[in-house]
Amino acid sequence: MARISDVSVRDESLYWDHRFQRHTIKLLPGDFDVVSGEEMLVTVLGSCVAACIRDTKSSVGGMNHFLLPTEKKNINAQNWHDYESEATRYGDLAMEQLINKIISAGGKRENLEAKIFGGARMFTSTLSDIGAQNIAFVNEYLKTEKIKVVKKDIAGTNARKVYYIPSTGKVYLKRITRTNNNTIEIREQEYLDEAKHARTSADISFF
Repeated sequence: MARISDVSVRDESLYWDHRFQRHTIKLLPGDFDVVSGEEMLVTVLGSCVAACIRDTKSSVGGMNHFLLPTEKKNINAQNWHDYESEATRYGDLAMEQLINKIISAGGKRENLEAKIFGGARMFTSTLSDIGAQNIAFVNEYLKTEKIKVVKKDIAGTNARKVYYIPSTGKVYLKRITRTNNNTIEIREQEYLDEAKHARTSADISFF
């Protein structure tokens, strides 16, 4: 085990995945983690976005899971890096924390690559497309930071389950196209409300 980010997620998030035969760390909204060994990171995304970032030379890497671009309203791209959010549920701090943790673990900014996932339109009953806002934010953030995006699976109306292995850079993805209930939407709405005061039918895709 070579887990680095010992305060980013709860101990109960660590389990053994029999299918992949790897120690696995489950991320919930607002979580991030960085590893330097063979561990796998996994999360389920609706309108949230996950950035999978690694140093291609050292293989140190990690993943975050954020719900909203930033806590500050009407913030523009030039000011994103000047504002410190209070929790990693917000994209600005989630990205900053993830990148800084990778660098502190021996990664180098010039070697970083990113894969991004999520940003589905889950809340059809509302006028606000949170997923689109998250996508716009993470694309602009990575462009500003000059971190190359090598793969992405974003937008649409389906939730996703993302498996990421930083040591190899491989991502396995399930699109959740049919569910017996709206568990993912309810869960995200609960996290979003807090921030403001499954069955799968598809095979795993490789990214």
